[in-house]
Order: sequence, then structure tokens, then C-alpha cells
Amino acid sequence: MAKRPLRKTNRTVLVVVEGETEEAFVGHLKSLYYRRGMQLSVSIRNAHGHGPQGVIDKLKSVAQTADFDHRIAVLDADIPLTAAEQQWLQSAQVETIVSVPAIEATLLAILGKRAPTATNLCKNALQKQAPGDTTEARYYEKHFQLSSLEKARSKVQVLDALIVAVSTE
Repeated sequence: MAKRPLRKTNRTVLVVVEGETEEAFVGHLKSLYYRRGMQLSVSIRNAHGHGPQGVIDKLKSVAQTADFDHRIAVLDADIPLTAAEQQWLQSAQVETIVSVPAIEATLLAILGKRAPTATNLCKNALQKQAPGDTTEARYYEKHFQLSSLEKARSKVQVLDALIVAVSTE
């Protein structure tokens, strides 16, 4: 009887996000750019707020139960990283993707709008530009379609990094 060919293992990626908005957006990107049959397995985990320390705590807790080839922390710059947090992320070889000042600024940039410097102003501006619940998947299907994402990808570094995270084998 012939031997069965060896199965290739998937490259595993863990993406830990700060909150619900980031989780919905990264999930939307995954639904657009990830294809069945890719040698890739992407897991998205939500730290449910608490800033960078919440993301680090989630990374540590997930690392106790599962091993990933690549780990990514998606952070907002409105709460700066402490030296200890930055050192831990580097020593643990966690890639960081930072939106300045928050994910809403990245979303505004994708829409071609200039983002205010304060997080709450970014949230208000985003609601004026693209009204809806930013924690819902349908919001992104309506306002951030594949064509607009591809158009903005070369101009918005955070967007490109997130797309690469969910689609590179």
C-alpha cells in the first residue's frame, strides 16, 4: 500500500486587538483576504479594552494554551506603551501595529479623510463620515469594501500591515 503524502502544517497567526471595533475590522479584513485552502490559520482575540497592558495580558494567557508561529498586537497610540511593555513585546517577538491616535483614525484615512489628533474627535468624525455601529461586521461590509481598501492600501500603512497579517502564508 502506498504511503500517504505528508500534510503541510498551516502557519499560525495570533492577532490580539484592544477592543470590539478593532476585532470587527480585522475580522472584516480576514473575510475579504483569507481564502479557504491557504496554508494559514488566523486567530483573532479581543483584550476588551484596558490598553496595551490588556493586550499583553491576553497574549500571555493565550500563549499558555496554544503555540503560534507569529503573534501580532493591534494597539491604539492614545495610551502610550511603557518601557516595560515595549521591552516585553520585543523580547516575546510580538509584531505591533499601532493606530495613531486610535483605530478610528485609520478608518478615516482609508476613507480619504484627515483624522483629528484626539481619539474622541476621531470617533465623532468617523460617525459623521460613515455612520453606524463600528462593532458590527455589516458596518465594514457597507463602508469598507474591497475596492476602497485596495485603493487605500498603499497610503495607509496600518491597513497594509493588517492585510498582510491575515493573508500571508
